[in-house]
Amino acid sequence: MNKGTVLTLVFLAFIGYVSVTMIWTGNKYRCEVCINYNGIDVCQVVEGMEKEGAIENGISTACAGAANGRTESMECGRTPPVKVECKEL
Repeated sequence: MNKGTVLTLVFLAFIGYVSVTMIWTGNKYRCEVCINYNGIDVCQVVEGMEKEGAIENGISTACAGAANGRTESMECGRTPPVKVECKEL
């Protein structure tokens, strides 16, 4: 085999390894996060590798539906959630 073939096979093996690893180590938590901002209740279900990251993502996603503009989005993000329920997948 020539150098190009060997390098191609090594590259494809690496891509295959990364793909399988990402599939098997997918999201580990599913969280339902509810916020109340300016009298608007919004709940979102999110998944993530880490519980804290999933909760933060849920808060920011829920705030996108309740807040208007950048300032309100930032204020909403600092508001404690009304409900947080997480379970391991």
